[in-house]
Amino acid sequence: MKASKLDLIRGFRSTVFGALTMLSISCLTCHAHSRLLAADAADKTPKTFSGNASWYGPGFHGKKTASGEIFDMNKHTAAHLKLPFSTRVLVEDPRTGNTVIIKVNDRGPYVRSRIMDLSKGAAKTLGTLSHGVAYIDCLVLDSGGNKTNI
Repeated sequence: MKASKLDLIRGFRSTVFGALTMLSISCLTCHAHSRLLAADAADKTPKTFSGNASWYGPGFHGKKTASGEIFDMNKHTAAHLKLPFSTRVLVEDPRTGNTVIIKVNDRGPYVRSRIMDLSKGAAKTLGTLSHGVAYIDCLVLDSGGNKTNI
């Protein structure tokens, strides 16, 4: 039995359509997978930042922070404008080499030239309490619950 041109065209179209569909699905899957890999790699890349930090405490001690926690000025906590709550950050004073690990539990600072407000306890451990404002280097250790080894 001889196939007509119409049958050949229909067969060709369905084969091409099937191949294109499979290729499209494959590309979408690859694209989604590559985005997941990129996001995973970004999560594992250390995030660093530097700038001026101040400290706060007495006027806020015992009050609720933006995260809902009660602020304890003697704990190692800090306010940051964008980092997720519970993010742990290694903070260093490059002038002295002193370090402290803080947990972000509040929002701030609201002074443009500063990157972080440290609790009084964190500033004391860092050795910046008497300075008021100090230049610091920061390394994000984990982002709000994504624990990493220190």
